[in-house]
Amino acid sequence: MNKLAILAVAGALAAPAAAQDGYYQIKPGDVLNVSVLEDPNLSSQVLVRPDGRISMPIAGSVMAKGNSPERLEAILRSRLAQGFELTPTVTVSVAQVALATAEQLAEEEVVINTYFLMGQVARPGPVAVEDPLTLLQALALVGGPGPFADGEKIQVRRRGEDGIEELLFFDYSLVEDGMPVTDIELQDKDLIFVPERGLF
Repeated sequence: MNKLAILAVAGALAAPAAAQDGYYQIKPGDVLNVSVLEDPNLSSQVLVRPDGRISMPIAGSVMAKGNSPERLEAILRSRLAQGFELTPTVTVSVAQVALATAEQLAEEEVVINTYFLMGQVARPGPVAVEDPLTLLQALALVGGPGPFADGEKIQVRRRGEDGIEELLFFDYSLVEDGMPVTDIELQDKDLIFVPERGLF
């Protein structure tokens, strides 16, 4: 094998799993089943250390983090080949996925804001979104005030931690007339009530 071929093989074995889109990437804390068909004594269950490596006889310390199980199989085959006349058959599977730490869960936690729209709106009910909304945005999401709504007396009812309810009013007719208005920044659990206008 010429030098170029050797470099190509080495580069392929060292390629990180980041380039293997769609494949599971091994991470610290994972437990792997490593099976060597030709020598069961080498088969073992190994823990991926915090530094991302695993250790095996003959193969030594091998970087597992960031590689897919298939890529790690290729790396181990190459490392173990020195102890066999023929390239060994190596199988790697994930026996247990690492549990996320509290810090990781906190980073991944998605905060959901829920608003409740009642009364004369096209689609009454709760609205749950990740990003906070304004009153006008929430009304737009449910189709706006209904045909019998009293747009001049829209209410935002907000209950504080002390249990006292705060009442805010909004005149939607100004929006319909193209007048400048100050939108209301909603808070989680706000209730928006659009009353029905009087018939006379």
